[in-house]
Amino acid sequence: MTQQELTKEFLLDLAHKTNDYAMSKDIDASEVFFHKMRKLEIMAEGKSIANERDVDELGFGIRVLKNQTEGFSYTNKIELDSLTKCVDDAIGIAKIAPKKEGIRFPSTSKYSVIEGLYSNEIANLGTEEIVASVKLVLEPIKQASVDINLNLSNIRVDEDWQGIVNSLGIDAFEKSNSYSGVFFCAARDGDKIGSFVYETFFTRDPKTIDYSEFTDILIKKAVRNIDPIVPKSIDSNTVIFQEGAIFNPLMIVVGSSVSADNVQQNRSMWKDKLADTVAVDSLSIEDNPLNIQGGGNVRSFDDEGTPTSANSMIKDGILENFLFDELRASRVGAVSTGNCWRSFGGTRYVSPPSMIFPNAPSIKPGDMSTEELIEDVKEGIIFDRFSGSFQTENGIYSGVAKGAQLIKNGEITTPVTNVTIGGNVFETLMNIIGIGKDVQLVNGYLRTPLIKVKGVNIATQ
Repeated sequence: MTQQELTKEFLLDLAHKTNDYAMSKDIDASEVFFHKMRKLEIMAEGKSIANERDVDELGFGIRVLKNQTEGFSYTNKIELDSLTKCVDDAIGIAKIAPKKEGIRFPSTSKYSVIEGLYSNEIANLGTEEIVASVKLVLEPIKQASVDINLNLSNIRVDEDWQGIVNSLGIDAFEKSNSYSGVFFCAARDGDKIGSFVYETFFTRDPKTIDYSEFTDILIKKAVRNIDPIVPKSIDSNTVIFQEGAIFNPLMIVVGSSVSADNVQQNRSMWKDKLADTVAVDSLSIEDNPLNIQGGGNVRSFDDEGTPTSANSMIKDGILENFLFDELRASRVGAVSTGNCWRSFGGTRYVSPPSMIFPNAPSIKPGDMSTEELIEDVKEGIIFDRFSGSFQTENGIYSGVAKGAQLIKNGEITTPVTNVTIGGNVFETLMNIIGIGKDVQLVNGYLRTPLIKVKGVNIATQ
């Protein structure tokens, strides 16, 4: 099938025909989900373009319910015969599956329209245009006063089509695309070698990217981290988490803790904390998948077809809401919040709905500049990203502070390496002593300011 033949109308018509076939069988409900994903990526290594990756996938996932059992099957053969066979396979699985109490599908809903979710300009970008953009980053790197080499870097276009039809009247379709880049690099000045740093961008309007400014920031980060020292000790427990260090582990633990699945399975430390204080009163975290500034998972419906909406998770330090899908909501007489996921990225049609997580989380900014966050720190560190282990159930984390710099008497003094940090996310949230006023989008997903925390264990190796 050619790209020209793939249209919204064609795919929805095929989904309806498949749903009609499923409901002609002896079942209670059916769901037909399809997902089309395209990724066009130009990668760079060293100081040159490395290669191209172009992935284009489309498939259908079919779910049926019968007597409180669930059957699921999927196919990437886009023809009615293959889809009806997929239905039969799902029904066969449902016949032998164990009962899943409370399982249900959402019914007819009205969806919000999110302006700017799909850009024709991005859709028309090809290899030549993306290569030209990568070159705009490479040229200043080649001309830098020190030797800078890229690793695992790329600019890419992502496009997603998602549709879902079920026997209760859900009939939804949405497409989105984005343009993003991630550049890892390290600098070297003679015998002095720097640690790896990174810079990213994510946009739905390529014209907003200033490649000169972007590369200038990247180079300055790399130069700043040349010749890091291994400190004998750091007599402090004060840490400033830069934006890239907040997603992992802090946001992942928060997202897991507000999942109704983890709450009901007794895997959340917050299972009995609704309406209780779980963080300092300056911290507020919202999930708002209808805000176009929220990154790659902005969407009007989730992977079950339930409408998404803004949900306050933590407000002024108080735990306000858990996040639900249809199954977990039905078990406690609640309503789904539209936070069901099939998978985190990749080919979503190969999995039934199974996970609950924030769609587009955002941490409310504070009122402090970066300089103000630093100025009263007698000794501590500020770092770019965390590399280590963490446990979502108890919040314990331990790992290396990457791109770290030493703070002395209110000033950033020198890059440091082999510095580890450790603590407990739930305690960290109660030990926040400063929140930045500037917000950045991290990993195309989380909007967050800088956060300063006391009580973190800092050790040197």
